[in-house]
Amino acid sequence: MEISELGLNIKKFRKQKGWSLSKLKQESGVGYATLHDIENGKSKKMNSKNLEKVAKALNVTTNELLGIDIVEYTVTDLEETLKIILQSDELEIDGLTVTENEKEELKDFFSLAVNSIKRRRKKE
Repeated sequence: MEISELGLNIKKFRKQKGWSLSKLKQESGVGYATLHDIENGKSKKMNSKNLEKVAKALNVTTNELLGIDIVEYTVTDLEETLKIILQSDELEIDGLTVTENEKEELKDFFSLAVNSIKRRRKKE
């Protein structure tokens, strides 16, 4: 029987806290059988209400329990960011892949805009 990522993660976070299933049941208010079945692969799903209760008890997010990685980026250098974006082979506009010529157009347009801003700032 294959254990879901949810089951593996609940077990991992529970053990990190040094908790038994009974302790997680007590802290979350979710039934022992529900927790046991998920951790042991007898069930692969949990309703959102119980998922939130378990996450709160374990002091993790529901995304962490589900194994969903959310990556956030802070853009501080627009020119460097554009270089990275334009290197992508999967860049699309309106569902159509951007060609190398179109990438060059975007690069030229962006460079023109950045240079215009820089010149204006020097005048100020």
